[in-house]
Amino acid sequence: MSTTTANNYKISFILDLRATENDAQQVIDDIKQTLTTVDGEATEVEYWGVRDFARAADHRFSQGHYVQMFVTGPATLPADLKEKLKHEKRINRIFTEA
Repeated sequence: MSTTTANNYKISFILDLRATENDAQQVIDDIKQTLTTVDGEATEVEYWGVRDFARAADHRFSQGHYVQMFVTGPATLPADLKEKLKHEKRINRIFTEA
């Protein structure tokens, strides 16, 4: 008999909303929906707003929308979430801390 333990994660996202009509809240809602497909649940969401990058790799993209989520889910959640969101054009970066 196997029991699944829920791990806690802090996941930070940098959103790139230049080529979309969506606002940050719509993208956050879409990420939450994707989390449920990988057996995760967002316990807290913090929208930090638009911030400039310390070093911009592309001069046309010098700032991004920062979002931080505190998530509970299985041990496979970080890899599964990155796999699901890797082709999402509205997300520039994903950072996960256990």
